[in-house]
Amino acid sequence: MSKKILVLGAGGFIGSHLVAALRNTENKIQVAGNNLVPLAGDTIECLSGELNSDLYQKCAKPDLIFHLAGGASVASSLHNPKHDFAKTLPNLSALLDKMQTDWPQARLIYLSSAAVYGENASASTSIQCSLNPISPYGLHKQLAEEMILFYYRRFQLSAQIVRPFSVYGEGLRRQLLWDALKKAQRGEFCYFGSGNQQRDWVYIGDLIDFLLSLMTKNVNKQNQLLNAGTGKGITVKQILTMLLKIAKYPRPPEFSSIGKPGDPDNLVACSQEQIAYPQLKNTSLQQGLERYVAWFKQQEQS
Repeated sequence: MSKKILVLGAGGFIGSHLVAALRNTENKIQVAGNNLVPLAGDTIECLSGELNSDLYQKCAKPDLIFHLAGGASVASSLHNPKHDFAKTLPNLSALLDKMQTDWPQARLIYLSSAAVYGENASASTSIQCSLNPISPYGLHKQLAEEMILFYYRRFQLSAQIVRPFSVYGEGLRRQLLWDALKKAQRGEFCYFGSGNQQRDWVYIGDLIDFLLSLMTKNVNKQNQLLNAGTGKGITVKQILTMLLKIAKYPRPPEFSSIGKPGDPDNLVACSQEQIAYPQLKNTSLQQGLERYVAWFKQQEQS
């Protein structure tokens, strides 16, 4: 059955991939936010602007809302926590108010972040772990989750919270892989940390398949909070070695042993919990990195 779907933050990395996938469905899609790129002849309705009460007033009543807007960087939040707060919380507050008053039957799927685990993150991070963020970015995502759960308890709004781990893939112009390839172009191969920090790498196409699968499942207490990870830890040294080899750089990565603030040593989803979500492991790390390097080279040539 066709649904009316509203995507908030559709101009971002994950949002743009989600919208591209939704174009291939029979659902009626509306997108709202900044940096939207309408396609000629597209049937998707675009509402450009800041996500606030005025913009939500212009949106058609949705059956399902994907909320992917907000701050997107630990480093940026450390540099300017006020800006990260402003990007993450006011638009969600306005949305929850709109849902409570005018869209009570709508269902919300909110993308949070594994950064909420902070100091309690480990090589086997369970959804049951208590939250202890170590960056403004993680703190603001935790506050966003608490707002959503309050509206769920107080007003019975239907909502799911998804905590992605280290998402990568075509279109991502920031963070470790992008920075490493830009450095390599300049002949630089030294990186922060020891190289032994473990991360859980999720290919963007697999995350989108996972999000689409949630559309057909009912929300209950068992699936209201979800980790989106593979459950497999890869060290920073391992992934950079693979990346540089695929990009045909003969030099291995080196490490300064200087850590980055706001980054836990290990941030990997509990493998047992992730068995139920095979979509998140469809693409091997080798395949995903090959696609990313090919995309990166295309950007440099264009």
